[in-house]
Amino acid sequence: MRKWIALCASLLLLAALTACAPTDTNQDPKTESPPPKEVVEPHGSDDTVTVSTAAELIRVIAPDVHIILKPGDYNFSALTEEEIESCGGYVRPDSLAYGEIAIYNVPGLTLEAEESGSVRLITENGYADVVTLVHCDGAVLKGLVIGHEIEKGECDADVLQIDTCEDVRVEECGLFGCGADGIWAEKADRLTVTGTDIYECTSSIFSLVDTGEAVFDRCRFYDNDGMFFLWGETEALVRDTEITGNQGLLLQGYPEDVRITFRDCTFRGNPDMGAPEDWPCASFENCELPAAPSPVSAKTAYDELIQRYRQIVADPYGSSAETVGEQCVLTAARDMREWDENPLTALGYAVEDLSGDGVPELVIGFLPDHSILQYAVYTLVDGRPQVVFEDEEGSLGYLGNGSFHYVASLPTGMGLGTVSLSNDGAQILCEDFYFTLDDIFGGGTVTIYHNTTGSLDPAESELTDWTMEYFYAWEPEYEDLPMIPFSAD
Repeated sequence: MRKWIALCASLLLLAALTACAPTDTNQDPKTESPPPKEVVEPHGSDDTVTVSTAAELIRVIAPDVHIILKPGDYNFSALTEEEIESCGGYVRPDSLAYGEIAIYNVPGLTLEAEESGSVRLITENGYADVVTLVHCDGAVLKGLVIGHEIEKGECDADVLQIDTCEDVRVEECGLFGCGADGIWAEKADRLTVTGTDIYECTSSIFSLVDTGEAVFDRCRFYDNDGMFFLWGETEALVRDTEITGNQGLLLQGYPEDVRITFRDCTFRGNPDMGAPEDWPCASFENCELPAAPSPVSAKTAYDELIQRYRQIVADPYGSSAETVGEQCVLTAARDMREWDENPLTALGYAVEDLSGDGVPELVIGFLPDHSILQYAVYTLVDGRPQVVFEDEEGSLGYLGNGSFHYVASLPTGMGLGTVSLSNDGAQILCEDFYFTLDDIFGGGTVTIYHNTTGSLDPAESELTDWTMEYFYAWEPEYEDLPMIPFSAD
């Protein structure tokens, strides 16, 4: 919604300027040049200057200056009023007050990290674009990490915004969410982005509006909640780039009026992007694209395994288990028989591409109406089933997008957290893991630890302030898998 508001605001501003005398003082700070101010230019053209703090940086920005940034965090939200007042004439002080560095009318500016990847330009304001360039032809950003230092989902602003600039270059940078857009570029012809990662953004990897000859080369775009937004007279080339683990459609906006070419790119784990034929305005040249899922062939590949589980469920007392997953299902089926319930209608399977790599997984467990538990997950490797998850002490509940909630009985007490399938569906990866250290039934003080590796070692974890009541209550919202009961066939 924010990007549509910005586009409409530009049109309304143009109409207002045409109809009225230029006496309005309530102009949009995003599109207007900063007010007159004494310009601080301590360096001549083509100078190189080194800075080590955000306060130093905002004082020395000027045309044709090459600024080397020492390693560290440059937090624009932490600037004092005195530091903001001392900024140079090419940086907008009222934007700095909101934690954003907005640079105007600075052609030839270069901002370069002394050591690539060691400099972070950040803001703690989710409603401020981290870096904005306006009328900065030929600007270069090199080796910088730029993003919002806030919780994901609490942001409605961009990481890098480029407005009315030509020949801007972004080299070897990292642009991270939860920025709404990794790059928002409007009227930014010949934008060149090389060797740059854009990740964990919430609306798009990049949004281009009326921007021609944009080139993205040798980049990595991953774990974003949206892909590409294109509008107006826009043309882009994405070359030799990895595009993995992103959500949403490949293109948004008005893609029929634009042109985008993907050349020598790798697409993996983008479950909702659509097929190449869905996008006539896009061309794919020598790209690695996931094969379309084939439910029939996948069902055939898993058929022997499915029949094995069906036999166990149908005759739990006459069957034996050969694997951990089979033992879990065997125990569940026997328990249901003891309760005079029919396990054939309660237990089943799903064949779904959960990792987004084009290869469907097989999930064995309860149907949604009976329980949230899944006991085993398989994928296909070279056309043959391979186990991904089975744990007699644990269980999975599906959360969507290839992620699961995990609960386990441990020697230390209990463990729970979230895990997800790897891009190829062959591994379960830990995202968050909480575990109790003491015997929860012992009557003593229970300590609860957290890590993102699945380790049971307190030395590799952080101590939380969770209570046992909160520990037991921590449970995300589940998503139903389309399970087929074993009674169906």
